[in-house]
Amino acid sequence: MAYTMGRFLPEKYKPAFYDAAVSYVHPPLGIFPHINPGEIFVWAGIANGVEQAGYNISELAVRYLLIGLVVILLRGIVTERITAVMWKTKEAK
Repeated sequence: MAYTMGRFLPEKYKPAFYDAAVSYVHPPLGIFPHINPGEIFVWAGIANGVEQAGYNISELAVRYLLIGLVVILLRGIVTERITAVMWKTKEAK
């Protein structure tokens, strides 16, 4: 559904939108394991090690989600800036 919403964006915003949409499948994994079943084994291994070290898995999941959202925001901004520079270069030719 997210990709369908991207169809309605102007062309110059599509690369940043796609980058953010594709990147979003990772951070919510700790809270909603069914989001990305292919990565659940990695998450389970890390969570098992964290749990054996005596830490709370819930804190790990929330931190993973929050840091992931910040990284996605930064990636989207950087991709949008790069796209803007490329559009200006294309228009100048």
